[in-house]
Amino acid sequence: MRAFNRFKTDEMIDCAVGGKRGKVALYNLSCGGCMIESGSKLLTQGAEVALVLRERIEVSGRVAWRIGKNAGIKFEQALHPRVVEQFGYDDEEFDRHDPRDRFGIPLVEMLHAGAGRLD
Repeated sequence: MRAFNRFKTDEMIDCAVGGKRGKVALYNLSCGGCMIESGSKLLTQGAEVALVLRERIEVSGRVAWRIGKNAGIKFEQALHPRVVEQFGYDDEEFDRHDPRDRFGIPLVEMLHAGAGRLD
């Protein structure tokens, strides 16, 4: 289970890894990490990464996983929720599309009144 809600995005951002800089596609973002897409072979699991999310907002992290061109980045320090909000999202909007209980467990609709009952 994730500690933070993730928000979909589709933006090109600056990325630095292994002394090289370039643009990567940012596909989702949370206070604790993000998913990017890049063809760079430098984005191996455990590699240190620096991302520029917005002007003057740079965040450091490590590649947590890599599948094809997609890589999951775990930030060294959690972003403030206001940074995530700058991408046009807030927890209220996310919760409308992904409702969860106070423990972060997704709420699902009961498809049948007797679902889960053993009679």
